[in-house]
Amino acid sequence: MAARRDGQPVCSRCWQRERRVPQPCSVCGRTMKATKNTPQGRVCYTCHRKTLPRKPCWVCGKTVLAAAHTEEGAWCERCRQAHLAEPCSRCGRTAPVAIRDEQRPVCKACYQRAHQRPPRRCVDCGEDKPAARLTDEGPLCERCDNRRAPKVLCPRCGKTRKVGTVRTGVCRACAQRAIPRQPCRNCGRTRLVAYRDADGEPWCDRCRRRAQAEPCSGCGARKVVCARDHIGPWCTACWEVVRPGPPCDDCGQRPSMPMPGADGVARCVPCHLAAQVPCARCGTTARAERHWPEGPVCLSCVDAVRLTHERCHRCGELAGVFRREAAGPLCPDCAGVTFSYHCPTCGAMGRLLRGQCPSCTARRDLGEVFTQPDGRPAAWLAPLAELLENYDNPYSLSLYLRRPGGQLIRRMVTGELACTHQALDELRQTTAVQHLRGLLVLAELLEPREEELAQLTRDVQTLLERVTTPHDKTILARYARWHLMPLAHQHAEQDAGFTYYQREHLRRKLDTARLLLSYLGTRGTSLATLTQPVADRWLIRNRPRQHHARSFLLWAATNGLAPAHIAIGTSRHTGDREIMSDTDRVLLAVTLETDDTLPLADRVAGCLVLQYGQSCWRLVNLTADDVLAHPDEPGILGLRLGRDPLWLRPRLSALLHRLVTNRRPLAGALRHRPTPYLFPGLRPDRPITSATLQTRLRKLGVPSVRTARNGAWLSLVGAVHWKMLADLLGVADTTASAWHRENGGDRASYVASRLRQGQRTAGPE
Repeated sequence: MAARRDGQPVCSRCWQRERRVPQPCSVCGRTMKATKNTPQGRVCYTCHRKTLPRKPCWVCGKTVLAAAHTEEGAWCERCRQAHLAEPCSRCGRTAPVAIRDEQRPVCKACYQRAHQRPPRRCVDCGEDKPAARLTDEGPLCERCDNRRAPKVLCPRCGKTRKVGTVRTGVCRACAQRAIPRQPCRNCGRTRLVAYRDADGEPWCDRCRRRAQAEPCSGCGARKVVCARDHIGPWCTACWEVVRPGPPCDDCGQRPSMPMPGADGVARCVPCHLAAQVPCARCGTTARAERHWPEGPVCLSCVDAVRLTHERCHRCGELAGVFRREAAGPLCPDCAGVTFSYHCPTCGAMGRLLRGQCPSCTARRDLGEVFTQPDGRPAAWLAPLAELLENYDNPYSLSLYLRRPGGQLIRRMVTGELACTHQALDELRQTTAVQHLRGLLVLAELLEPREEELAQLTRDVQTLLERVTTPHDKTILARYARWHLMPLAHQHAEQDAGFTYYQREHLRRKLDTARLLLSYLGTRGTSLATLTQPVADRWLIRNRPRQHHARSFLLWAATNGLAPAHIAIGTSRHTGDREIMSDTDRVLLAVTLETDDTLPLADRVAGCLVLQYGQSCWRLVNLTADDVLAHPDEPGILGLRLGRDPLWLRPRLSALLHRLVTNRRPLAGALRHRPTPYLFPGLRPDRPITSATLQTRLRKLGVPSVRTARNGAWLSLVGAVHWKMLADLLGVADTTASAWHRENGGDRASYVASRLRQGQRTAGPE
C-alpha cells in the first residue's frame, strides 16, 4: 500500500500513475502519462521500445525484442510463455503458471477466478462489480470506465472513436485496414502476415495454424493443440470431453464448466449453449442468446435491443434501447452492457455476420471470391459479379458464396475450371453446377442452349459406357442417334420445349434396349436370331418395360436388325381413379383461399387443382398473358386454358391478381428481372418444375395431385356439359367424354339432369 484516499488503500502503481503529469513525446508528439527520460527528451514507451535492439530468439529464430535472457540466448515473448507453461492443476489447460498452490501449478485464469476482487457498486450502471478505477464520484466498473473515455474524430474515416483506440492519429479500424497485406508463402493468398519463417517469408494465420498443428491424442486429426497432459496433445473438441472436472448435470458425459449457469446447474459447453431456460425479459423458455445482468435473454429480446434505435438520455448518442427509464431510453453502454451490434465499416446497427453487418460481409465475400491469387480482380467474370450483387438478401449471398456454388466460382477465378459448357459438363451435374450454368448464361458469359438435350446426350454416353459388347454398343448407338435423338429435337422445337419427363422417357427406352441385349447375350443368342419364346420370357420378368421394348423391337425390325415376326402387345394405361372426397377437397380449397399465412403461389396453384382439376405441368407453364380481365365485372380475372376463357371466383381472382403483381424468380440474384411465368423458377426464363410444385402442394395438405384432380373432374362433369368443360379447361374431347362416362352418364343424360334440377337460386360464394 502506497497511500490512502478517502479511507481506501491505493497501490503504488495506481498512485504513481495518478501523480504523473501528461507530457508530449519528442518522437511521435502524443501526450502520454507513461514517458521515459532519454537524451533526446521525454519519449513514450512505444517509441522507446522501437529504439531497443532486436535479437534473434534462440528457439524460433524470429528477430524480436527480447523478453528474457538465459544461458542459451534471448527469448521472444511467445516462446518464453510456451516454455513456462505447465498443465494447470485445476482446469488442466496448458498455460503460464501464475502461482503454485502446495507445489501444484495454477494458471492465471483459475487464480483470478478464486481470488476475485470484491464487488463494489458502480456509480454509473449501479451494478455490483469489481472496480476498475476509483474516481471522485465513486468506483467505476471496467465497462463504465471504458465508456467514459474521451472520443476524438478520426481524420481518415471521419468517425468519432475513443481515445483508447487511437493510434498514430487514426482509429484502430483505419490502422488495421492500413496494414499492408502480403502474399502468403504457403497458399499464395494476400492476407495479413501472422509470422515469418526462417527465410523471412510471410505466412498467413490460417497456414501458420495448419503448420503448427499436431495429431490429437483423441480423434487423431491434425489440429491446433489446445492442451497437453501425460497422454499427449489434445484439440479443443476432444479436450472438452477428457479434461478434469465434475460431470455435466444434464448429459453426464462431458466435464462441466468451472462456473455454473444462471439457474445454478453445472453444464458442459454444448449443454450450456443448447440449454432451454426462461428468458429474464419475456419469460419465454428458449436458448439464451445473451447473459445480461438481469439473467439469460432470448434472441427475440436481444434483437429488440439491436433494432430499436433512439437517442440515449444520458450520452445523447443514437443507439439501441436497452431499457426505458423515467428520464427516457437508456443505451446498452450506459446501462453497463456491452455487446457488438454496430457495424465497424458502415456504422449500421443490427445483427452482425462475422464481425460486420450482412451487407458489408456480403460485399467483402464477393470481393474475395472474384480476386485472383495475385490480388487483381477477375475482369472476365465481372458480369457474373454484377449479377450476384443484385441479391436482395445479403445472408443468402454470403451463404451461396461459402457453399459449392461459390467454390466453383473460385475455381474459375484461379483458372482451375474453364468458363465453358464443356468444362461444366465434365463435372457431376449437381444443383450447384446447374444453377451456376444458368447464372453464366444470364450474364452472357455462356451461349444459351437446350439443357435437357445436353443432359440426354450425357445420359446416352453414360449408358453406352456400361455396354461391354462392341456389337451391342453399335446397335444402341444407332438406336439413340437415328430414333431417340430426332424425337428429342422434335419435342424441343415445340412451344412447350423438351421437358425433364420426356428426356426421362427416352432414357428409359435406351436403358430397356440395353437390358434386352444384355439378356440375349447371357442366353447365347443375338438380336438377329431372337425368337418369340425368348422375348416372352424376358417380358415376363420385365413387365413394366413392355412398352419401351416394343418400340425398340419395331425400330430394329424396320432396319433389318431383328426378325419381323416378333410380336409384343401394347400395354393399356388405365390410370389411377382414386378420388379425393368432395368434403375434404372443398374444405381445403376454402382454407387456401382464406389463410394468408401460406405462400401465395402455393395457394393459387392448390385452388386451381382442387377446384378445376388442372395438372401441375399445365399450371407451371402459365404466363401473365394467359390471365384475362372480365370486361363487365371489375375485379374478376380469368385464365385462357382452352378456346373459351375460364372466369374465376372472386376470392380466387383476388389471389391471382396479387400473384401477377408480386411474382418474381426464386433465385436471389435474379429477383429484379421480369419473368413471364406465373410460377417462376430459379431463372426468370424458366418456370418451376411440376415435381417441385407437387411437393409444395403435399405440404399444404393435398394428399395427391392425381386424387385431387379426379375428385374435381367427377364433380365438374356432374354439373357442366363435358363439351363445355373441354373448351373451358383446354382438354381433349375424348378426355372430357371419358370422365363423363366415368361419372355414370352418356351424351343425353346431361340434358335430362338439367331438366330435373330446374333453375337454382344463386347464393353467396
